[in-house]
Amino acid sequence: MSYKLTLKRLPNFLRYVNKVYRFSQTINSMQSKGDPETSSQTIFMSVFLCMLLRLGSLRQLAADSKAGRIRKFVPRIDKETYCANTVANGLENIDTDILQQELAVVPKKLRRNKAYGSAEHPGTIGGLRIVAIDGTEHFRSECVHCPECMAVHVTTKEGVKVHYVHRMVIMYVVGRLHSSAVQVILGGEPALPKDALEEGGESPEHEGESTAAKRLIVKMITLYGNRFFDILTTDAYYSNKPFVLFLDSLGKYLVSRVKREDTTLYQEIDVLSQMVEPIHIDDREERVESWVYEIPELQASLDWDVPTRGFRILEKTYKIASGEKVYIKEETFLCMTTVPVELADANTVRQIVHAKWGVENKDNWYMEHNFHHHPNATYALLLILFMAHNLFYAYVFRHMKSYRLYHPTMKRIAEDFLASFLHWKWRMSWLHFDGT
Repeated sequence: MSYKLTLKRLPNFLRYVNKVYRFSQTINSMQSKGDPETSSQTIFMSVFLCMLLRLGSLRQLAADSKAGRIRKFVPRIDKETYCANTVANGLENIDTDILQQELAVVPKKLRRNKAYGSAEHPGTIGGLRIVAIDGTEHFRSECVHCPECMAVHVTTKEGVKVHYVHRMVIMYVVGRLHSSAVQVILGGEPALPKDALEEGGESPEHEGESTAAKRLIVKMITLYGNRFFDILTTDAYYSNKPFVLFLDSLGKYLVSRVKREDTTLYQEIDVLSQMVEPIHIDDREERVESWVYEIPELQASLDWDVPTRGFRILEKTYKIASGEKVYIKEETFLCMTTVPVELADANTVRQIVHAKWGVENKDNWYMEHNFHHHPNATYALLLILFMAHNLFYAYVFRHMKSYRLYHPTMKRIAEDFLASFLHWKWRMSWLHFDGT
């Protein structure tokens, strides 16, 4: 047997997320700061469906409204005022604080259900709770822009052109999780405008990615609680003294790559690693053989006030051919951590460094196209997108039996959702989402 299409997929999804994650309360909690022509609940549900079904634009949603499809899944639509413009304009005033609070529902529920593991759970990395932050660029345009766009100068054959982009720092859960866990997005924080050069860094008079990241971390600790994560893992951008001191002041640890050869941190790790004996690790599960050169108490060389360890790691990926190891890939990289050795040994740090995924190209969630170019609308669109992302994967990994049996692609499941939306014949109960 193989995976088969079902027209009940979207109704089943709505019934599940309402039962487990009280989705109807999320919808009813939506508010606007103004007096929109269409209710905030209808605006939210319309955009949510647009994101979930990967429709690509609000105009496609409006076309489905005229065909009578969307009326089956939203509480009510005023035929005289409901259109792509009223939904887009409504996003300009929708309350993004409420959206962020409702985005937290899925991660909190999964934590209560121990999907992320605990110190005793064998599915974690060293029993530690790990999150990652990463900056991402979205909604790039050569002509359309708003007050919160950033101007990026791009060198082309025709000369230097200005592109307008939005940038955001996103926090999400990573680690060696249970098979039914979801790498949920916890939240995002927009980076405020700056005039950036494509290869030349940032203008000093405007904030950078780390400033937005600091705001985001404080917000996430306030929203989820101080014990929601122990370790933050990042790319090389954050391996600097100010950020390390900031995290230490919050009682959090950092694991980060180190790439800039012109920094004291890189040079100290590179030189000192040649004076120590490597630790040999053979990860047979991942088929990676590693030699880890660990430098303890690196803060003494850096004049940092936070205990820091440095690492140079040589990794060789191999396969087994005729009973022998055959190396197929070799990589050497530097990293650092402020995690004490009693919490994370060298092998644990090595695994944490790899515990990331990129959010920019995650299963075609349309972060390239801006549905409505306005500062509040852009932020609201992304928060609703993150909500759809979390609920979609929670449904697939934790509830969808046919996924566990047949392992269809995410693209196939998304097509199943769309087919269900296009061909479902009955209006769903707004209160119970029972599919009747």
